[in-house]
Amino acid sequence: MLKKIGRVLHISKTGNVILSSVPDYLPKEGSPVYNKRMEKIGFVYDIIGPVRNPFLVVKPFKRRIIEEDILFTVVEDGRGRKGKGKGNRKEGKRKGTGKKGSRKRRNN
Repeated sequence: MLKKIGRVLHISKTGNVILSSVPDYLPKEGSPVYNKRMEKIGFVYDIIGPVRNPFLVVKPFKRRIIEEDILFTVVEDGRGRKGKGKGNRKEGKRKGTGKKGSRKRRNN
């Protein structure tokens, strides 16, 4: 699912793109960035500015000027995520007698 992350404000001399972010969603650093044609154009490099109205720095893969006005990222819908449950609760414990080790004691 595509989620709007912001509008292009400025392109720096180094080629990074500065976006004004959307207040309801802020992506993580390293998240891939797409245009409206679903072409991967870069990733979120940094989040700068004030907490109430942050700006995103996007590092494009190619040093070309991004003509796109609005950029997006992909958000998982919650279905199919791994690691949701408790996991194996008996991890590291032996089943059965509760004794450590598997050798039987011999009485001589």
